Amino acid sequence: MRGAMYVIQKTTLRNSFQAVGRCAAVLLFAIASGCGGAGPAGAGGVGSGGAPAADPGANPSLPGTAEANSAPTTTGANTDHHRCGWIGADHFEEGTATFVANPDFFQAIHPKWFTLNSDGTPRANQFVDDARIVDTAHAHHVLLMPLIDADTGDILRNMLSSPDRIAAHVQLLTALVMQHGYDGIEIDYEHLWTAADRAPFSAFVTQLGAALHQEGKKLSLAIPAMDHDDGQNAYDYAVLNRAADVLHLMGYDFHYLGGDHLGPLAPIGWIDATAARAATIGDPSKYVLGVANYGIGSGWYTLSAGDAAARCTGPIETTTDHMLTCPYGPRAAGRSPHCQTAQGAEWSEDAGSVAEKAQVAVAHGLGGMTYWTVGGEPAGFREAIKAAFP
Repeated sequence: MRGAMYVIQKTTLRNSFQAVGRCAAVLLFAIASGCGGAGPAGAGGVGSGGAPAADPGANPSLPGTAEANSAPTTTGANTDHHRCGWIGADHFEEGTATFVANPDFFQAIHPKWFTLNSDGTPRANQFVDDARIVDTAHAHHVLLMPLIDADTGDILRNMLSSPDRIAAHVQLLTALVMQHGYDGIEIDYEHLWTAADRAPFSAFVTQLGAALHQEGKKLSLAIPAMDHDDGQNAYDYAVLNRAADVLHLMGYDFHYLGGDHLGPLAPIGWIDATAARAATIGDPSKYVLGVANYGIGSGWYTLSAGDAAARCTGPIETTTDHMLTCPYGPRAAGRSPHCQTAQGAEWSEDAGSVAEKAQVAVAHGLGGMTYWTVGGEPAGFREAIKAAFP
């Protein structure tokens, strides 16, 4: 995010070109631009860190693999988690105020309240169980599912290093949910970009889902948006779809904070290809598309898309030919707000680009939308989501 800023390590660029053929699907509902040659990870919240990625779309399986023909899911469809959002620790007061003022938009809320210690135990931050969030969620029947993350892959791999450690961690998280009276938990375990991570992470999520479901609780995951999968990562969509109730696809940071160049945060061709792929793996309604409520510049980022727009010193452009020559691979760009600021170029999202992505989510039967991070949204941002997922 901007908090959830993830990094996907690149193996080769060849897989990125498969998205070009999917541009036609986007054009069917007239939302993409520049199909033919068109085609952060960094600070704080749902994600962060890792080596810069040359292809943020890299790591998804090609059509016709066993993954695409996976067994049916074992948990129920997403029926009460269509609209949600993450509240980041670095934007907590504004995010909390926005949630309290607009509770009827949210069906679930995910405040970042926990991070793993080096020994794998959960550490609460200063905002944990903030009464404003708890009381509002309860009063308006909003699912309260706090987010837990980890600062490094090594911390996660230590926890995943043996069946006993996995089982102990599952017990810790289940106990945490029960002791605090949460409706469930949001797992944001990133930085796992090797083939060796897949089996233990799959085992962990499967066991945690079973343990929480036995207690009548829910499991949601923040996972990278991947339009193909080369297996060099922990995130097996087929397994995760069976084990969890909701999978939040982090549909941003195609160009990211700390990358080698700026460009669209989430080209529509990449979003379309990711959604199309996800829809073939398990229950499509369990996938919830995440969008960005922030902006990035060269070495800096804004806390919200509203703030991003306010920083513009000139006109905000919404079209670009950048994806024609982007080294990350050709994809349809779609609506991609960008402008010049006192600190240089900036790229972000707006209500129009969110509405465009919402149509992709609807077209592929996904279950809803979420965003990082709540607070400071530009005019029409939440309305665009609610129009697609009323």
